[in-house]
Amino acid sequence: MFRRGRFARWNGNEYEISSRNRQIYLTTTDKTELENGFSRLGGKTSSFVRPVTISELEDAYEIVPYALLEGHRFAIEGIDSRTGLLKLVTNNPFAAKKVAVLPHGSDAFMIELPMDNVQVAEDRIPILGFEDRLA
Repeated sequence: MFRRGRFARWNGNEYEISSRNRQIYLTTTDKTELENGFSRLGGKTSSFVRPVTISELEDAYEIVPYALLEGHRFAIEGIDSRTGLLKLVTNNPFAAKKVAVLPHGSDAFMIELPMDNVQVAEDRIPILGFEDRLA
């Protein structure tokens, strides 16, 4: 599987994060986190949230997954729920000469492959003031 979205490290652990009205929230599905100040996210959901300040975070970053095929980078658009195939997209016309892609929109190319046939990598882009920290 692959990760996509915004994440933060807090208390030595990684959590997905979201924000609303300038408040940052850590999100988890781990019920044991109720002991660490998390609360149930309304309704019958199995998600738990905890408000935090930026100063409480150890790190914050956005994860952008991608795949390399024949030396060309493809964005991961998602997984087709019907077929289970991973949908990869690029706007690089040179990739179309090396990889069996299909036209996708006016200037992009797409290929669908089984998840097992794709090596997923990710870019980790610092956010929320952590941009100047050394990796």
